[in-house]
Amino acid sequence: MQFLTKVGLVMKNDKERLASITKATIAFFGDNEEAAQRWLTKPVRGLGSKRPIDMIHTDKDTELVLNLIQCLEHGMFV
Repeated sequence: MQFLTKVGLVMKNDKERLASITKATIAFFGDNEEAAQRWLTKPVRGLGSKRPIDMIHTDKDTELVLNLIQCLEHGMFV
């Protein structure tokens, strides 16, 4: 999460959502923070070509990202 706060992408009220998405993403990529960072900042087809990092502003969008990660963990491609 530190790399995202350095570039000013995080507003105060989004930190908890970002932390949850970042934690799930890093876990999914086997603690490979570089791969997690790339995934968070690139458009993802399963999210309607939105970047996961852009989906931290509402609980609903954050839930969509977390659900997608969970699907990917179980081998389901969306």
